[in-house]
Amino acid sequence: MARSVAGLKSLTQRVAASSSYLLPAGRLYRPQRIRSVVKSTLQAHWIITRSHTIMSSPVKQPEWQRPTGTSVATLRINNSMTKSKDEFIPVDGKHVSWYSCGPTVYDKSHMGHARAYITFDILRRIMEDYFGYDVFYVMNITDVDDKIIKAARYKYLFENFRKQNQNLSAELIQTVHDAWISYVNAKLGPTAAADFQSFAKMYTNKEVTPPEDEPKYDLYVKTAIRTHEAIASAKADIKETGEAASAESLLIASFDIIADALDKKDGASVTDPAVFREFAAFWEDEYFKDMDALNVRRPDVLTRVSEYVPEIVTYIEKIVQNGYGYVVDGSVYFDTVRFHNSPNHDYAKLEPWSAGNLKLVQEGEGDLTGEVRGKKNPADFALWKKSKAGEPAWPSGWGEGRPGWHIECSAMASDVLGEKLDIHSGGIDLAFPHHDNELAQSEGHFDCQQWVNYFVHAGHLHIEGQKMSKSLKNFVTIQEALQKYTAAQIRLMFLLHQWDAVLDFSSGSLSEAKTVENSILNFLATVKALVQEQSGPPPFTGTHGYREAEKSLMATFTAKKRAIHDALCDSFNTPVAINELRDLISQSNTYNQGQLKAKQQPNASVLGAIARYVTKLLRTFGVFLDVNPAIASSAANGATVSGRSEEDVALPYLKVLSSFRDSVRQIAQQKGDHMSLLQLSDKVRDDELIPLGVMLDDREDGSSLVKFVDPETLLKQREEKQSAILEKQRQKEERAAAELKKKLEKLEKGKVAPHDMFRVEGRREEFSEWDDKGIPTKDEKGEPIAKSRRKKLEKEWSVQEKLHADYAAWTAKQGPINA
Repeated sequence: MARSVAGLKSLTQRVAASSSYLLPAGRLYRPQRIRSVVKSTLQAHWIITRSHTIMSSPVKQPEWQRPTGTSVATLRINNSMTKSKDEFIPVDGKHVSWYSCGPTVYDKSHMGHARAYITFDILRRIMEDYFGYDVFYVMNITDVDDKIIKAARYKYLFENFRKQNQNLSAELIQTVHDAWISYVNAKLGPTAAADFQSFAKMYTNKEVTPPEDEPKYDLYVKTAIRTHEAIASAKADIKETGEAASAESLLIASFDIIADALDKKDGASVTDPAVFREFAAFWEDEYFKDMDALNVRRPDVLTRVSEYVPEIVTYIEKIVQNGYGYVVDGSVYFDTVRFHNSPNHDYAKLEPWSAGNLKLVQEGEGDLTGEVRGKKNPADFALWKKSKAGEPAWPSGWGEGRPGWHIECSAMASDVLGEKLDIHSGGIDLAFPHHDNELAQSEGHFDCQQWVNYFVHAGHLHIEGQKMSKSLKNFVTIQEALQKYTAAQIRLMFLLHQWDAVLDFSSGSLSEAKTVENSILNFLATVKALVQEQSGPPPFTGTHGYREAEKSLMATFTAKKRAIHDALCDSFNTPVAINELRDLISQSNTYNQGQLKAKQQPNASVLGAIARYVTKLLRTFGVFLDVNPAIASSAANGATVSGRSEEDVALPYLKVLSSFRDSVRQIAQQKGDHMSLLQLSDKVRDDELIPLGVMLDDREDGSSLVKFVDPETLLKQREEKQSAILEKQRQKEERAAAELKKKLEKLEKGKVAPHDMFRVEGRREEFSEWDDKGIPTKDEKGEPIAKSRRKKLEKEWSVQEKLHADYAAWTAKQGPINA
C-alpha cells in the first residue's frame, strides 16, 4: 500500500514537470487529466486509512462542561414547634399529611374564622398548585361541645317559650323583669340592680370601671340596658294597646336573659339528641356556604366528633393503658405531670410559659365544666366527660359521657392520617391549651416523642385596630363583609399581610386591596384584548418584534418570577410576592404605553406570557376561581355560557349594535353635527356596553381596544366614578358657597359709606369733630387728632372707600345682599 502511494506521488511530480506524459500503455494524456486521476486515488486511500484507524482505536466525544447553575431556594416554614423557619421535609416524598382544626359550629361564621381558613387555604393552594406537593388535607367539625350544648338548649327552650307568649301580658313582662333582676345581680352586682338608671348613666359617662378579671363586663351591661329599655317599652305598649300587642320586640331584645333563665330552670329536661345534632348541622351548613363564597377549598376528608365517638373511646383507653390517663367519678383526665416527667415527653411544647395559666386551662375545659374534685394536678384536662342531665351522651367503659374538647382532634387526625403528621394548623389563640394538649394526648397514645413535625398558626384578626372577640360581639360576620367587599378583595387583603402576623380588618387595608385588584384586572383585560386583536399568524413586515424593549421586559419577567419564588419559599411570604407581581404589572404597563406612544405595536406574545403567569399565580392564591380561562379577568368570570345558544349569547350585543345604527341613521337624516355622533359613541361605551361586560379603551391612534371584564366589576367602577364626580361637584359647590359667603361678608363690611364710618355707633364716641370726608379731626375730649393716628384713620377710610364701591357695584347688579 505504501509503495503504491509513493509511486503515485512520484508520477504526480513528473507530470507537473512536463506538458504531456506518455503512459506505459502507449496512450498520451495531458498533465491536468493525470493530476485529477491521481488526486482522486489519493483521497480514496486517505478514507480507507482513516477507517482502519478508527476501527483500531474508537474516537471519544469532547469532554462535557457541567453547568455551574445558580442555587434555588427551598421551602422553609415558620414552625411553631421551634419558633423559627425550618426547611420543610415531608415524611413521605411529596406526600403531605395535613390536619387543620375546624370550627365549633354554634353561630354565624365571622372574619376571625375567615382569618384562619382563608390563610390555610392560601398555604394549601401554594403547596399543591405551586410547589406540587400531594397534600392530603383533613379538617374536623366540632359538633359536640359545651358551647353547642348550651346554645342548642337556649334556642330550643326559647323557641318553646316564644310560641307560648306571642302577645304581651303583665305576667310575661313580670317574668322577663324577674329574669332581668337575677341577671343584673349575678353579672353586675346588687348595687346596679337597686338603681339601674343611675348605674346606666354612670356607665355611659365612663364613670364605671369594669373589673379586670371580667372581659365580658361590657357585654353584660349592654345586654342589661337593652332588656331594661325593652321592658319599659313593653309596659308602655300594653298600657296603650292592651294585651293584644305583639311580644316579639320584648322577646328578641331580652333573648340572652330569658334563655339563660330558662336554661337554669329547664335545661336538664332537654334530652332529645336531635336537638343538639340538628342545631350543629344547621350552623355547619352555614359555615360551608360562607367558605364556598370565600372560594375556600373543601377538605379531602371531613371528620365530625359525633361520628367518631367509638374511635375516641378506644383512643382514650390506650392513653389510660400507657399510664397517662386516670378516672375520676366517670370522667377521664390526662395526667400532665406524669407525662411531663416521662423521659421522652414534654408537656406544653408550643407555649411552655403558659403551662401554669389555670385560667386558660379552665377556659379549655368549657362553660359546663365546674370545679372537679379528685384531679391529681390543676392543669390536668378532661379526655372524657361524664354527661349530666341535659347533655348528649354515649356509652363507654367509664359510663355514659362525651368526649373532651382536646381529644377529638388527636383521635380523628390519628385515625385518618396515622401516628405522624407533617403539618397541623389552627388559629394562634388555640396554641395553648388546645394544641399543646393535642400533642400531649397523641404522644401519650403512641408513646412517641414527636407527633407533629410542623405546627402553623394563623395570626390574630383585629377590627379597625381593636382585638376581635366574639364573646364581646366585636366582630364582623362573613356575610356582612361580603355585602361590602368581594371575596377576591378580602383574599387580596389577606395576601397583602403576613399569614402568621396580626391582620387589621380595616377600611384602609381593604381600600389597598381594591386598588391592587383594579390594577390587576385592568392589566389582564388590556393584555387579553391585545392578544385577541393580534390573534392568527403575524403579518410579514420584514422586521421582527423582539427588540431591546421586549428583551428588557422579558429580563424583568424572569427576575420577578425568581423573586416571587424566593418569597414563597420564605414561609409563604405573600406580601413580598404580591408587591413583586404589582411591580411586574407596572413595568408591563409602562412597556405597553411606550409602544403605543411610539406608534409601534406591543408584542402580544410577551405580554400574554406575563398575563398567563399573573393569572396562574392568582388562581394559585385563590383570588381567581379554578375554572377561569388561561388569562383571567376576575373570580366572577368563572361562569360559563353552557346551555345557552349562540343567538342567546349574541342577542344583547346585537341589540346595542342595532340601536347604535338606528341612532346614526337618525342623526344623518336630520343632518346632525359631528358632536352628536361623538356623544352617541360615548353613550354606547359608557352606558350600554358596560352592563354586558365590554369595556372600550380609546387609544392615541383613534382606535379602541375591546376588553371583556366582569360586568359587576365594571358597574361598580362606573358607580364609584359617578360617585367621585358627584362628590367632586359637591365639594366644588361647597367651596363656591363658602367663597360666596366670605365675599358677601366682606361686601357687607362696605355697606357703610366711608363718610359715615366714623360716625356709626361704637365709633362716634371716640371723636368730636370730622372733616368733609368724614375723617375725624378731634378726639372725644376735643383735642386735635395726632398725626400718626390721623394716618391710620385715613388708611381705614381708603379701605372702606374701596369696600363701599364694591358693595355699591354688587347691589346695583345683584340687588340687596340680604334680599
